[in-house]
This record gives sequence, structure tokens and C-alpha cells, in this order.
Amino acid sequence: MTQTATLSQNGSRGQSRDLARGGALDLLRFVAALFIVLYHVAERAPVSLFAIHPAFGRGYLATDFFLMLSGYVLARTYGERVLGPKGSGGGVGTGEFLKRRLLRIWPAHLVMLALFVAFVLATGAIGLAPQNPQWFQWSQLLPQVFLVQAWFVPGPSGWNMPTWTLSALIVCYAGFPTAWRLTAKVASPWVTLAVGVAIFLVVDYAAKAITGIPAHQLPLRFGLVRGVPLFILGMLIARLGTASAAPRPLFPYWADGLAIFAGVGVLALQVAGRFDHASLALLGLLIYAAGASGSKGWGWASLAGRLSFSLFLTNQLAAVVWFGVTRAVGDKLGFEGSILWLTWALALPACVVAAWLFERFVDAPLQVWIKARQQRKAAAKAVELAPA
Repeated sequence: MTQTATLSQNGSRGQSRDLARGGALDLLRFVAALFIVLYHVAERAPVSLFAIHPAFGRGYLATDFFLMLSGYVLARTYGERVLGPKGSGGGVGTGEFLKRRLLRIWPAHLVMLALFVAFVLATGAIGLAPQNPQWFQWSQLLPQVFLVQAWFVPGPSGWNMPTWTLSALIVCYAGFPTAWRLTAKVASPWVTLAVGVAIFLVVDYAAKAITGIPAHQLPLRFGLVRGVPLFILGMLIARLGTASAAPRPLFPYWADGLAIFAGVGVLALQVAGRFDHASLALLGLLIYAAGASGSKGWGWASLAGRLSFSLFLTNQLAAVVWFGVTRAVGDKLGFEGSILWLTWALALPACVVAAWLFERFVDAPLQVWIKARQQRKAAAKAVELAPA
């Protein structure tokens, strides 16, 4: 993996490795998104997966993993740039950083929300009521538009429900540059990680003491309580990655074994029982090991990584459409037994196909247009500032 230099607290230069594509991290992003989809459709199976084994009811760990992974990836991608002087080589200020993140997530989110509204209006016009009308309350649409539904907004979350995590992440994005600069002043990454773990535990136990509910099970309108500590943990795990003293030629292979150990450990814990904190610790270890393992040249993993955001955005509507159609067809043709299970299982590849179509024809073209527009604006500004 390519090596770059990063400024430490005292201005000396330590070694940091760029975040590579086509490797374990890209694969994990996709797997996390896929597990989130599975969790969302588990109760639509002919027999609820939650009733088959309690482990299926712990799909919230996939969302926790996604939040930690977001902090890790952002720190590895932008850490050096937010430490550099603004306007220098790759330096980026807080405002510019937040603008880039909003331009990455908001346009695609708005398109997806518009599709939700069109779907509800179209089905209502032909007399088809939604199966879960509480998900489509018009009073909750505006908070969704501005992605503030996780900021303690009253009422049930609905519409594109998974985007509560984006609502929480916006706050994380706004605070990331300052938080990263503060942690960079602490020489030991282990100290900052210990502080991050303490923050997570205090918030988790405080939520349970005050509400009787652990932070990860709070209503989605309290998403900040859940999302911010997990993002911080991911961010601080990234500091370990930049400070690793393991031998570079051997470390990727050692990291692969560590990632396999952590992944198998998480699955084993779910079979054994409910061990949320231990599971999160292993998921953090998995992120660290996957980030250290380097690029594998897996083109398919790079594609899967790109699909993860679209899969996250589109799976709710894709599932609603899929199960609406299969239910209508099944009622007419008398589906039962193994056919019902097959149509349910096909929901997962259907969601992946919908995500690919969205990424290919909506999200990617949107980002190309946005970047071209930003470049034109930057060029025009440079011409204005150029001396006569």
C-alpha cells in the first residue's frame, strides 16, 4: 500500500498509509449494507427470522458497524488534509469539509426521497394503501428532507427510515475536523481510543439508566445519542492504523488473519447469546485489521464498496415494491411453502440490482455533474483573483 507522511503533534513526520480500494474495507462496507437489508426484511419472511433465532434480531450491530466504519474511513481519507494549513497542498477547512460531505450524500438522498413520495402518491391514486401507513406520515417528510430526523424531532421516523444514520452523521461531519485536530495533539493513539471507549460506555449506560433502554435501541429520533459515540470510536481506531509499528511487508498478511478471527468471533458470539459490547469490540478490531490489510486488487470489491451507499439508500423502497408485487402475484397464484421462501430470499438480490441501477444512472452521474460544476466555479474564482 502507498505510504504517505502525516504531521504528528510536534511537527515531526510519521508514517500513514493511504486508504486503498479493491480490498477488505470495500467488501466490509457492502457486507454491512447487506446485513442492514437482511435485518429490515427479516420480519417479512414466511416465518419471521427473529422467531427462528435471536441472532437475527441483532441486525442493529450492522448499523453500529456502519457508523464506526464511517468514522474510520473519513479519518483515513481526510485526516491529513484537515491537519494541513487551509488552502495548502490538500488542506481543507471545516466549512469546506462539511460542504464536500453534504454534496456527497444530500443530492442522492433527495432523489430517493422524491421517489418515495412519487410511489406513495401513485399507489394512493390507484387505491392501494401502504401496508405500514405509519411510515409515510406527511408531518415527518420535512425533517427527512433536511436530514434532521435524528436530532430529537418528535414523532415516529418514516419514509426512507435508514437515513436516520445520515442525519446523525451530518453532526459527526461538522465536528470531525475539530475533533481530529484535538486528538492529534495527544501523542498516544491508545490514550485517545481509551477516551473514545469511555465516552461510548458512559453514553450507553446513561441512556439505559435514564430511559431503561440501551443507546442502540432508543427510538430513531434519538439517533445522535447512538451515532456520535460510534463515529468517534471509528475515527480513533483510524489513529491506531496511522501509528502502527508492525513490519510493513508482513503486516497485511497478519492483518488478514486478524480480520478473519474478528469476523468469526462476531458470528460465534451471536450464536452463543447477546454480547453487544464484546461484539462491538470485535467489530472495531475487524475494521482496524481490514484497514491494515491493504489493497487486494479486487475490482469486484471496489464495485461492491461503491454500491454500499446506494444499497443503503434504496433498500427500503426496493423492498416495499418487491414485497408488494410478490404479495399481489402470490395471492393470485396461490404461492405457499418453499415458493414463499424463494420469493422472500430473492428480495436481497432484487435490492442489490436496484442499488446498482441507482448508482449507475443516478448517484454516479449526479456526482460527476456536481464535481464539474465545482471545478467551473473554482476556475472562475481563480480568474477573478488573478492579477491583471
